Amino acid sequence: MKRFRVMYRMSERASDNAARTEEVYADGWRVDYDKVVLFQHCQEGDTEVLGIPRQQIMRVQELAS
Repeated sequence: MKRFRVMYRMSERASDNAARTEEVYADGWRVDYDKVVLFQHCQEGDTEVLGIPRQQIMRVQELAS
């Protein structure tokens, strides 16, 4: 499993300076139609760990182990 740092705005307004940063353990991330999803693989498929609307994402960074 990999460690990611996700930085995102608290609202959809680009002028909003209030940002939040979270560190999440996941197997990977992808961009769906309306959101960015960090996921873990399991037998039934992928399980969503964190989902943020695309307009609010500022950065997804993979951290060294």
